[in-house]
This record gives sequence, structure tokens and C-alpha cells, in this order.
Amino acid sequence: MNDNTKIELSREIMNAMIGTACKNGYNKNDPIIQTLLKEEKEMSKFNFDVIDKIIEVYGPMVKEGKV
Repeated sequence: MNDNTKIELSREIMNAMIGTACKNGYNKNDPIIQTLLKEEKEMSKFNFDVIDKIIEVYGPMVKEGKV
């Protein structure tokens, strides 16, 4: 998978993770949201270690409908 595809895929996964967490009642002060926002910031800096983690760890969680 090329880098552009990884970036786009990780963006969609993070949007789904943050949206699902908020829908489940978490607010911006909860550790789960804080972690997701921190990783989203790193993803925006093109940190490919974080991008790979998002795809490998959070991707299956989104696919299965878990947060």
C-alpha cells in the first residue's frame, strides 16, 4: 500500500474511532478521546509509525464495530 493510501485510510479510521467514541458518551476529557486526539495529531504530522498503528490496531476495531 502506498503512503498516500495509508494516510487516507488512517484518516477515515480515526474519524470513525473518534465519532464512535463521542457517540458512546465519551467527552474530550476522557483518556480514550485524549489518546485518539494525540494520535490524530501525530498522524497529521505524517508519523508513519502512528499511521501504521491506526491501520493495524484500530482498523479491525472499526470493521468489527468496537471502540
